[in-house]
Amino acid sequence: MSGREDSRRVQVFLPWLALVGGAGMSMLLNSRGSLLPGWLMGALFLFFVRQQRPGVGFAGILCVSTLATGLANLEVFPGSVAGSFGMAFGGAIFMALVFLADRLIVGPRASFAGTLFLPAAMTWLEFFSSQGSPFGTWGALAYTQAGAPVLVQLVSVTGLWGLTFLLVWFASVANWAFEHRDEGRRVLPGVAVFAGVLGVILAFGALRLARAGSVGEPVRVAGITVAGEVAAGREAGLSRLIQGGTLGDEDWRAFAEASGAVNEELLRLSEREAERGAKLILWSEGNAVVLAGQLPALLSRGSALARERSVWLGMAVASFEPSEERMLRNELILVGPDGNVAWRYVKARPVPGWEADHSIAGSKEVPVLRDSSVGSVGGAICFDGDFPADFADPTSRGLELLLLPASDWRGISSPHMRQAVFRSVEQGFSMLRQANQGLSVAVDGYGRVYGELDHFATEERVLRAELPVGRVPTLYSHIGDSVGLLSGLVTLGWVGWAVVRGLTRRWRAREGLHAQPTPEL
Repeated sequence: MSGREDSRRVQVFLPWLALVGGAGMSMLLNSRGSLLPGWLMGALFLFFVRQQRPGVGFAGILCVSTLATGLANLEVFPGSVAGSFGMAFGGAIFMALVFLADRLIVGPRASFAGTLFLPAAMTWLEFFSSQGSPFGTWGALAYTQAGAPVLVQLVSVTGLWGLTFLLVWFASVANWAFEHRDEGRRVLPGVAVFAGVLGVILAFGALRLARAGSVGEPVRVAGITVAGEVAAGREAGLSRLIQGGTLGDEDWRAFAEASGAVNEELLRLSEREAERGAKLILWSEGNAVVLAGQLPALLSRGSALARERSVWLGMAVASFEPSEERMLRNELILVGPDGNVAWRYVKARPVPGWEADHSIAGSKEVPVLRDSSVGSVGGAICFDGDFPADFADPTSRGLELLLLPASDWRGISSPHMRQAVFRSVEQGFSMLRQANQGLSVAVDGYGRVYGELDHFATEERVLRAELPVGRVPTLYSHIGDSVGLLSGLVTLGWVGWAVVRGLTRRWRAREGLHAQPTPEL
């Protein structure tokens, strides 16, 4: 008797243990060790939901996901505790609704075809969210697989959405196999189908990387960030502004003077890297800071340097106009070896919060200078890299090298760099990303790393690399987000069919009740 009671206790306890385990996995999704959690989180959450009544499953996912994600957000998104948990609660509602829909429409012990509903719904949710969310694709499940280059190659075909679908499908198939574990002959074919699809994807990625030669001629590039003691005054001024403080006339003069020391160091280091053979130099986002009236003078000096040293210079500059409400112009200016400005790009996606409230936002169209001596060169800035659709615009086609200056903080340094690399694999261009307070990287269109620099692990924050510049053909660059759209159509069709089927059953039940003969009194 005690053995049966112990078994029942384990059966009751196990789903709740899975819920806690899933929460633990979700807290690791933005870490360097996100590879395994990306596979396990959904499987554990689904196991819990399938073993509970629908309402209990919904409430459990909502509460635990809000708590776990909110705690993780405290490090990722600096700000108020209420803001961190508010964002977590919003995402948790939608995720819990998707799991609830799977529980009601598919449920335990469904057919193998039913394993496709949850991945389609979750993929559509991520895609739909990315279209309207001010945070773009931030938090997409596919990003957890950045540490597996073979799997990452899938995004060259499907974008993020195929990889998200695969991860959630694993969760669905694993639970389906567990629920039908007493029907071995029925389970094996389904597991074999999933294993076969996964094998094809892995083989595709491995073959793509194995056959990848050089994507083009190597270009010696250098990324520069000035930090430390020389930047202390400027950092203090920026911090005061971001925290809601105001600067008087004397404060602005002191801020400009402190920033000028950083600008001088940027120019000095740029000249040094040019002397050492760099053909293209990029400053990190907003590392040069000027008052609006000082910008022409800084640009003139950068143009003279580029002309005298015959280099391409990407000047990432934050210019301030203190008298305006939208005082910040966050800009990337590409100057050619002839000293002329090739293009100017203003950050299109200021980060929600202080930057978005005080910035002049630019066009989402990525500027591209075609057929230069270093290939077809385009630019974007930091957070812009979290919006894949901006790089699928017709004007971006043919882009061979993306300059992506960035400014992060320790909590997001690793995931934000990895997310940017996905843009290179999706569209097939090389990328130089120079980050202040983050990870800088130089990669080609396969995501292969040619240079990497951790801001927090060195005093000289200069990235140097021999980066092949060229374009790798990708199917995604032609079909775009078709997989995300298709997932949405499948999900809506499935839900509609389930609703119609339910209404039909209810109608037939009523008709059957009415058709029964009335008993005689």
